[in-house]
Amino acid sequence: MGPTPVKSLGATDQHSQVQLYIEGPFDKTITFISESERREDITIPSLYPEVSELGYLGGHTLGELLRVEKEATEEALTRRGRMNMTIELPAVDARTIGELLFFLQVATVYAGALYNVDPLDQPGVELGKQLTFKAFGRV
Repeated sequence: MGPTPVKSLGATDQHSQVQLYIEGPFDKTITFISESERREDITIPSLYPEVSELGYLGGHTLGELLRVEKEATEEALTRRGRMNMTIELPAVDARTIGELLFFLQVATVYAGALYNVDPLDQPGVELGKQLTFKAFGRV
């Protein structure tokens, strides 16, 4: 009982995962994680302006492209009635990622209480731990 996290990475997983999220079973929530301000960005060169499939990107930044793709995916999910939310981080650094992981750990404990499941007990992995301890001489 309860959620199983599945990772999708931006446009990389757009055609595989988003297809499932939009047209698959209505049993998922989608959480986007974004960075509010990029410290560095790369301008997409204005190469091949005669190729309509590429030329329109010239002069825009990679960060802008990723942001717009995220917003378009978010809008597509919303229009199809798929639950989604965004967690916006001020930066992607060790402190902020640590804060995010702590937040998600606390949310897991709360969800366990709501599902009437002890999230700090792991009977499904206990035998593996015991066998590992035994192999290394720990009783």
